[in-house]
Amino acid sequence: MRNVSRSVFVTGLLLLSGLLSLLGTSVAYAGTTTVEITDVYNALTASDEWFQLYNATDKTIGLNGYQVCTSTTCVAVPTGTIDPFSLKKIFAKNITTWPKTGLDGAADMLGLLGADGKPVDSVNWGTPNPAWKNYTTFKDMLFNPGVTPRDPKSNQSFFRAQISNDTDRASDWLSTVPTDTGGTTPAATATSAPSSGGTATPTKTPTSAPVQATTNPKTGGEFPLFLTVVLIVAVLGVRYFRLRRSSPVR
Repeated sequence: MRNVSRSVFVTGLLLLSGLLSLLGTSVAYAGTTTVEITDVYNALTASDEWFQLYNATDKTIGLNGYQVCTSTTCVAVPTGTIDPFSLKKIFAKNITTWPKTGLDGAADMLGLLGADGKPVDSVNWGTPNPAWKNYTTFKDMLFNPGVTPRDPKSNQSFFRAQISNDTDRASDWLSTVPTDTGGTTPAATATSAPSSGGTATPTKTPTSAPVQATTNPKTGGEFPLFLTVVLIVAVLGVRYFRLRRSSPVR
């Protein structure tokens, strides 16, 4: 009986160590299988604008041949790479062909073309216009109506409320009026009601410095796993002490 109780205890330790290792592993977002746009900073000064991309794959992605498109033009994305499950911020001032007038704060779009010239992702605000030069290319991805601009006459930021559980709707996005040209965002408000009828809550805010995620973004699934660990430990503990009490006294 003593050997049985010891084996139960050892098994419990092995299970606990395995689950704890899972807790230490970040869970990757599953909103897309390639690259997606997570943030767009629309500024009154075109050179202050920027956008941010996210690599949702487990492989490094090279940006050679990628293009970013507004409603009026497409320009080459600066060459470089994005590490797996990482973010990369790209500044307009580093793109020599960025539109001199910048993005239209009332109604515009930002779309991403892959190296093969096919649409990868996009976001638009205001009402999309069929007269846009790049409307046809991204029409299947455009929101109608688009994300609601907070203030077209000031600096404003558009960003995904969360990358995981993305529904490809305007309600996935939030718009805010940053407090400075670097894109520091105050408490955000939802641009439209989520499809579930609840209140959208942002999971991140733009920052003034380039962002590079060093670990996989969290999805919030770690809390149920923690409860599982606690329950397993409790059950094994109760079983261990019951075996000890039922063991014959020598």
